[in-house]
Amino acid sequence: MKMIKLISDVKVSALFRSWIYMLLVACAMTGCTRDKEKIFITDTNLSILQKHKSNLESLLVNSAYGTAPGTYPQNSKSILTAAISKLETAIESMESGGGANNDELELQVAAVNQAIDAFKNSRLYNLAPEAQQFVASLKAKAQEFALLLNDEARWGNHKGQYPVESKGFLETATASLYTLVENILSGSVTNMTQALFDDAMQAAAAAMQKVEDSKWEEDNIIWNLFVDGNNGGYIDFGYSPDYVKFGDANKQAFTVELWVNVTSYCNVPGQDNSTFLSTMTQQDYWSGWRAQDRNRGLQRTMVAHWQDNGPSNPQIWEPGWKKSDNWTLNRWTHYAFLFRDEGLPGFDTPTDVKCYSMIDGQRQGEIIRVGERWRTYISDNSVKYQVHMTGFCSLDNNGNRQEAFSGYIKKIRIWKTNRTEEQVRNSYLGVATDVTENNSNLVAAWDFEVRGSKPAGTEITDLTGRHIATLKGAFKWVESTEVPQ
Repeated sequence: MKMIKLISDVKVSALFRSWIYMLLVACAMTGCTRDKEKIFITDTNLSILQKHKSNLESLLVNSAYGTAPGTYPQNSKSILTAAISKLETAIESMESGGGANNDELELQVAAVNQAIDAFKNSRLYNLAPEAQQFVASLKAKAQEFALLLNDEARWGNHKGQYPVESKGFLETATASLYTLVENILSGSVTNMTQALFDDAMQAAAAAMQKVEDSKWEEDNIIWNLFVDGNNGGYIDFGYSPDYVKFGDANKQAFTVELWVNVTSYCNVPGQDNSTFLSTMTQQDYWSGWRAQDRNRGLQRTMVAHWQDNGPSNPQIWEPGWKKSDNWTLNRWTHYAFLFRDEGLPGFDTPTDVKCYSMIDGQRQGEIIRVGERWRTYISDNSVKYQVHMTGFCSLDNNGNRQEAFSGYIKKIRIWKTNRTEEQVRNSYLGVATDVTENNSNLVAAWDFEVRGSKPAGTEITDLTGRHIATLKGAFKWVESTEVPQ
């Protein structure tokens, strides 16, 4: 097997630079002169060459020579003696005050490694012609595999590439081929037959076939949808009463879940919210809901409600939770908002807790306690005016975009019930099993994180098959490896 090089070109270069760095530190501490610096570097180069000369001399003396398999021909000594002679000349030059720059030193070390390779390969000529051919063919196959392993363009998750994990098949096969070559050259295999050669090549072919079988027939990339809301991009989910009306008046309950990653908050002066999703309108009076970030990591859902008995006096709540500034900026955040007119379960006084938020699977922020039963969710004008649900922005009364942001939303779930905290936590952990078209409580669900070929088109049907989202303006699909985490 090809002998491992004593010091590769790259390693020598890195080592040499590290010695220079240590020299500079030493000079800074001791105030060394320029002459001392030259001596130190020369001595360092000198020690490198002396070490290589010693290794070559050891290899020359300790190798077995003759005509038997595993030995070296007598004339192979000249390969090492010539290399030793060149090193002696360079060493004598350094000892007499000469020097070598970094490139020259690396060339000298490369010449040593080449001499070692040539010497080790000379064992081939002590073999029978048939064995020599076997060795040459085995090496050629190993080198073919090595070239493929080092061709990075052939490995990846795109169509026509091999999965990186499949490299293991070729790495094992290459090691086996080189091991057999070494055993032939060293004399460990004294009777190299056609059958042994055929077995080795068949094993190599089987390994290559495993790699071929693993080739991607389609892209195996995870794509995330980037919407540049600050430059006109948004998602239009169209109008559906399902998005905004969740049961009978005074008895509505809903949950909104989404995974959001903000790359740039709303940049319009006077607009201080980045809207994740919105069904809200101000026509006549507030109606609907809107999930957003206050551009500083303050996540909240605005909910229209009747303030007084009757119903009368429409108002809005903005229950929210803030951990720190820029909490959602350049990171994935799972945000859930739970609401129930009749009060959420799980509290000592369930009737006065109507909504709360959960961040990354945990209940967060202050609980919104509203004791009066008439403070109930308003959805009527969102239905009356058939307000479109939008993502990455909200709409004003004239249908114009406002309070947009740029970034990613990879999953959206809207339920016409209040989810339990365990269910929300399972969603965050990715182990929820009830996001199906047959779940009667699931209003709509979109996945804007897609595995496979790069998505095309602008219309995406939700998992229930009942709703269509339309991508508008500035957007693109981005490989997940490039998305901030």
